[in-house]
Amino acid sequence: MLLVVSELVTNAIQHAGGVTGFALRAEEGRVTVTVDDASPSPPYRRRSPVWAPGGFGWPMVLELSAQVRVEPGTRGKAVRAVLPLAH
Repeated sequence: MLLVVSELVTNAIQHAGGVTGFALRAEEGRVTVTVDDASPSPPYRRRSPVWAPGGFGWPMVLELSAQVRVEPGTRGKAVRAVLPLAH
């Protein structure tokens, strides 16, 4: 969960005009992380060579999360990642 939160916040700061909202919601068996940012543009997979720095965060979020949604807002977007809790 820490890795997903870190990547979503870092992406918002570096690529999307900054974090405008943040929430964690725990439910039975899962946690939902929501990071709002100032850009309406959705995240995307970078097509860069493996030796080039960067480009690994978004694919990592997609791989570690059970579900990821990008929801447009009036002043940017919300990125929601649902993570299963280990027993």
